Amino acid sequence: MGKTTCAAAAALAAAEGGRRVAVISTDPAHSLGDAVGQRLGAAPRRVSTRGGTLEAVELDADRALARWLARRRPMLRTIAERGTYLDDEDLERLLRLSFPGVDELMALVELARLADRGRWELVVVDTAPTGHTLRMLDMPQTLRRIASVLDAMYAKHRFLADSLGRGHRAGAPDRLIEELDADGRRLTALLRDPDRCRFSWLLLPERMSLEETRDGVAALAIAGIAVSELVVNRLTPPPADPCALCEGRRLEEGRVLAETRRAFPTLPLRALPALDREPRGAPALRAVGRLLHSRATTAGAGLQPLSHHARTGGSTGGRLAPPFKIKQGHGARHRPWPARPAVNSWLERVAPEGVRLLVFAGKGGVGKTTCAAAAAVALARRRPGARVLVLSADPAHSLGDVLGIALGDDERVVPRGPAGLRAREVDADRALARTRERYRRAVEETFDSLLRGSRFDVAYDREALHGLMDLAPPGLDELFAVLSVIEALLERAPPYDVVVLDTAPTGHALRLLEMPATALAWVHALLAILLKYREVVGLGEVAAELVATARRLRELSALLGDAGRARVVAVTRAAELPQRETGRLLGRLARLRLDVPAVLINALTGGACRRCRRVRRAERRTMAVPGRGARPRRRPWGMISTLALAPPPRGVAELERWVRTWELEG
Repeated sequence: MGKTTCAAAAALAAAEGGRRVAVISTDPAHSLGDAVGQRLGAAPRRVSTRGGTLEAVELDADRALARWLARRRPMLRTIAERGTYLDDEDLERLLRLSFPGVDELMALVELARLADRGRWELVVVDTAPTGHTLRMLDMPQTLRRIASVLDAMYAKHRFLADSLGRGHRAGAPDRLIEELDADGRRLTALLRDPDRCRFSWLLLPERMSLEETRDGVAALAIAGIAVSELVVNRLTPPPADPCALCEGRRLEEGRVLAETRRAFPTLPLRALPALDREPRGAPALRAVGRLLHSRATTAGAGLQPLSHHARTGGSTGGRLAPPFKIKQGHGARHRPWPARPAVNSWLERVAPEGVRLLVFAGKGGVGKTTCAAAAAVALARRRPGARVLVLSADPAHSLGDVLGIALGDDERVVPRGPAGLRAREVDADRALARTRERYRRAVEETFDSLLRGSRFDVAYDREALHGLMDLAPPGLDELFAVLSVIEALLERAPPYDVVVLDTAPTGHALRLLEMPATALAWVHALLAILLKYREVVGLGEVAAELVATARRLRELSALLGDAGRARVVAVTRAAELPQRETGRLLGRLARLRLDVPAVLINALTGGACRRCRRVRRAERRTMAVPGRGARPRRRPWGMISTLALAPPPRGVAELERWVRTWELEG
C-alpha cells in the first residue's frame, strides 16, 4: 500500500461523502487503474461509488502535448520564423521529434485544464515519485521562462516593424506569449494557496524515506509551497506472538517516528498500519479511506505504543535472529543468518564476465536503490581489481543514504568497500550549468564576429539564444544520466569495467533507456540545421561537440542492444500493484530489445508470527505474477528472491551480509 492506493482511497472517501471528485495520476508508469480495479485512460472514467461521483484519469503526456501543440503550432511557427533563421523545413524537422521529459510539463498543464472544467468539487492527484514531482511543481516557472524566450525571439520582428514605419500590431503570437506567462503566474498562485491546494506527503517509517521527506518538504518550502500533513504508511502492527522480524521493525519504526516528530513538530501526522494484503478495488480502498480519516493525529499523538520487546530490541537488537523459517513457493526450510557465503549463482546470472552496464529498474518504494548498491558491492568483491561505479540517476537520490556516506556529482571511493568500488549521484542541474558555460562562450564568439559585420539585429538573436540556454530542457535528469554512463564506460581513461545504474522509478527509467535514440535524433536535426546555416553562424565548437555526442550516443545504443554487455534487472515486491507494473515494465523492455536476465522479488517476509505467515501466503500467491501468470519454466528470465530486514541494510558491511541471502529461484 503506497501513494497511489492512498490517493485512490482518499478520493473514494470524499466521493462517498457526497462530493464530485476526480482522482488523476500524473505518474508516467500509471498504477491508478490497478488500484481502483478497472482500466483507465486519458479521458475521465466513472468509478462505482456508494453516493457522490468519482471519476479517474491516467494522464497521457504525449497525447496532451499533441492537443496543446495543435492549437498553438501556427503561432509557434510564426514566432520561430520571424525570430530565428529557421524556415518551414527546419521547424517541421524539429516539431516531428519527440520531446523527452514532457511528462512533468504537460502533467501540470493538463491538470489545470481538467480542473478548470468545473465538473468536480475536488481533484485528488496521484503524483510521480519525489524527484519528478518536484520538477512538475516547478513547471509554472518553466512556462514563464518559455514565454520570456519566445518574447525575446519575437522582439526582433517588433523592432523591424517599428523601424520600417508601419508599427507593430499585437496579434496571435503576442497573445500566445501572454497566455503562457499568465498560465505560469496562475498555476504558481494556485500551488501556493493553501485554501485551494493541499499537499499530503507520504513516507514509510524508514530512515531513507525520512531523509527524502526532509529534502522534499524543504524544496517545496523554497518554492513557496506548504505541506499540509504527513502520512506515515505501513507501520507494523504489534505481533500477537513472539516475532524477531516484527519486533525489529517496530523498534526501528519507533525511532523513525520520534525523529519525524522532531523534524516536523507542527505538521499533523497520520499513521497507517501495514495490511496483510495490498488493497485493490472499491471495498478494500473504502477500508483504507476509513483509516486515513480515523488515524489523524497531531505531533504523533494517538499512535499505538511499541511493546517492551520492540522498545528495547530484545536479544536481537532489532535484527533477524538465526535460525528462521521462510516459505517461498518451494516449501519451508530453515536458513541461518547470514546464509551461505557464495553469491555466484544469482550474480553469474545477471552479470557474467563481459557485462559492462547493469541497470536496476522498478516501481518506486520496492527497494531498488538498496538492491543496486548491494549488487555493486557484490560485483566489485567478486572481481578483485575491477573498477565498478554505482551511479544514481534518480533526482531524489538515496544511494548515499544506502551506502552510509555523503555523495555528490563527483565519483567517490566507498569507505570499507571493495578497492575498485566508486559511487556517484548525478546532479543534472550542476551538469547543465557546466554545459551552458561551454556553449555560452561559443555563442559569444559567434555573435562578436557577426557584430564586426555590422548586423543591426544581432542583439536580439543573442538575447534569444541566451534565454534558450538558461531554459532547463525537459528530460534533464535522463539526458545527463546517459551522458554520465557514456563518460564512465567509453571516455574515461581507464574506463570503468562495470557501471551499476540505479534509475528513477519505472516511467522515468524507461525514458532514460529510450533517451539515447531520442537524443540522437535531436543531435542529427541540430547538425542538419547548423550545416544549412554555416555561413551565418559558422560551425566551430558547437558542431564539433554535437558530432562527438552523436558518436557516443550510437556507441551507447549499440551497448544497450548487446545482451552480452548490458542487462536490466527488474526489481519488484510480492504484492499486486508492484507486480502488475513490473509486467508492463517487462513488456516495454522487450519492445526496446533490452535483455532482462532476472526479476528480483525484494523483501520477502521471513518472520515467525501468525501475521508474518499470513503475509507470506499472500506473497506466494503473487510471486508468479510478472508477465501475468506465466509459468516459471516459460519465463525468459530467472527470479531472485531477497529477504526483508528490520531495519533495511545500510552501509557496506550490512549490504554484504544481506546480499548473501539472495537466492536464484529459476
